[in-house]
Amino acid sequence: MTISYQLSVANATFAGFPKLLIRWKGSVYKLMFKELLVFSVLYTTVSLVYRLALTDGQRRIFERFCIHVDETINHVPLTFVLGFYVSFVVSRWWEQLVSYPWPDRMLYLIGHYIPGKDERSRMLR
Repeated sequence: MTISYQLSVANATFAGFPKLLIRWKGSVYKLMFKELLVFSVLYTTVSLVYRLALTDGQRRIFERFCIHVDETINHVPLTFVLGFYVSFVVSRWWEQLVSYPWPDRMLYLIGHYIPGKDERSRMLR
């Protein structure tokens, strides 16, 4: 591992795990923390407003709105959208793979211009 806190990783205990996550530079938790925090705050806000601030009539309207959104989402299947995403990712990966030069041609040229079966020729190739 090429990290400066390798010893901490090897000796991490259950109680020291959160401290290790803070130091972890490539942490998924660090990547997703802001989005998770925003989602949690919004979810809690909507839940508290629904449970404490809305009247029964407003709750029924909100529930109908939620059912409408759920039905609308089902019009476009998730597999269809994921198919476009996967197609996009695979095409980008393929473009990167094709752009890399392959060493075959160069190796054939080196083998042609440095002939011989002795040790020096083999080491040069």
